[in-house]
Amino acid sequence: MIVEDPDRFGLDLSSGGAESRRLNVLEFGAGTGLVSLAVAKLLDILPSFNHCEVSVVATDFYPSVLANLRSNIDTNFPPTHNQISSAHSITTHFLDWSSFSTTPRPDDLSCPFDIVFGADIIYEAQHAVWLRDCLKGLVRRPSDGAASPAAFHLVIPLRPTHTFESSTVESVFLKACDVDPNDDADLVIVSKESIVCDAHGDYTRGQGLDEDVEYVYYKIGWSNAQL
Repeated sequence: MIVEDPDRFGLDLSSGGAESRRLNVLEFGAGTGLVSLAVAKLLDILPSFNHCEVSVVATDFYPSVLANLRSNIDTNFPPTHNQISSAHSITTHFLDWSSFSTTPRPDDLSCPFDIVFGADIIYEAQHAVWLRDCLKGLVRRPSDGAASPAAFHLVIPLRPTHTFESSTVESVFLKACDVDPNDDADLVIVSKESIVCDAHGDYTRGQGLDEDVEYVYYKIGWSNAQL
């Protein structure tokens, strides 16, 4: 989705403005790093980012996952060239969602982020709450005066085993239309889209039946931003 339509995710600034500022991209629960790696490679070839300083930070919690994540980054961007271009970089960082709002912020997470990604990261009832608290300290606010508003792009599968956990996203992040415009800025669901993907049967278990897998894509941003 990101590669097919970068503009949808704020990643194609060909209309202008990319040259005048730095773009900071963050991924929550990066795992293998697929999203961050794809974004970093994409930004390296998009002409609108040739002269724009770009930082991609892939985060996770588990030490073994972070070690594998760093290995995957080194494989795609060898250490001797770990700066993709002269002004582009991709790094990893430990991030504990549950304590982020109460602990000192490391340098790599001290700058406001323009674009945040999360893919399949809602597994517990508290995850959406912790993510919201992290986002409030990490997502660039409209008052910063950037050309385009910041956003959190969240895609989650609708698993029968995690129905309640998935529902917490919409209880934690209200819809933009339900927020009083006179209230202080808050993070809200700007848009919601259902995505159905064809998935072939699990041939490793001898099952060859096709079935659809449904995902939900949320775009979340500040309630007083013009998205």
